[in-house]
Amino acid sequence: MKLTFGKNEKLKSRKAFDELFSGGKTFVSHPVRFVYRIKPKEDYDIRVGVSVGKKKFKHAVDRNLLKRRCKEAYRLNKLIVEPSPNYSVDLVMIYTSSKHQPFEKIEEAIKILLPKLNEAIQTKKD
Repeated sequence: MKLTFGKNEKLKSRKAFDELFSGGKTFVSHPVRFVYRIKPKEDYDIRVGVSVGKKKFKHAVDRNLLKRRCKEAYRLNKLIVEPSPNYSVDLVMIYTSSKHQPFEKIEEAIKILLPKLNEAIQTKKD
């Protein structure tokens, strides 16, 4: 599997975001929080969105930089998550720190959270 982050892997729909925030489960490893939802199998394995708060980072360039760092850390480490034949996953990575963190720190947090997500997917019962 290639280390890409294509259109089919992106979580974009407003409805999906709303469902996640109303009924999703959470893992936290500073400076990233995962909010995820495991659903019956659809035409994708995992869709990922990234969120950086406007209150903490007023300028779009700052938010976009942090989003790019989160997406890149996910892209490089996404093979940790094994797709399930029975379930699809919607995931939002929320950047929680109020300061810029280097890429290495973000990647480290994501490397901690992805195995937890994988475990949650694998232990999900029908």
